[in-house]
Amino acid sequence: MGAGHGHKLHYHGHSWLHRLPAHVKLVALLAFMVLVVATPRDWFLAYAAYALGLAALVAVSEVPPRYLGKRMLVEIPFVVFALLLPFVAAGPRTDVLGVSVSEHGLVGAWALLAKGTLGVLASLLVAATTEPRALLAGLERLRLPQQ
Repeated sequence: MGAGHGHKLHYHGHSWLHRLPAHVKLVALLAFMVLVVATPRDWFLAYAAYALGLAALVAVSEVPPRYLGKRMLVEIPFVVFALLLPFVAAGPRTDVLGVSVSEHGLVGAWALLAKGTLGVLASLLVAATTEPRALLAGLERLRLPQQ
């Protein structure tokens, strides 16, 4: 009954990232997410550095980018919302390709896309390099959830 369940995100591999203990990956993921969310919207170089760091981890993980790319489709609702934001947000307006859009909406869309994409990719990389049972054991080792 349990055969084949829960392994759709995991990519079997033997990289050092695959061998890293699950609780270490979970703590690193949480720290990364807090860092990304706390980064001001206009620190573009920081976001580029985060993306390069994730790209390096994807490369050393030996998880094919296409494998992760297919799973990134989960982000589509957020992308659609972000693309609509410049048209519905209030505030000063500017023209982009002859279309009037909100400046605040553009910045908000950028922030949502950047932070969301980095978070989704980092989460998928952890899921791809960690067996589901190991993730649960990692959470237990971190005493989460405690009842």
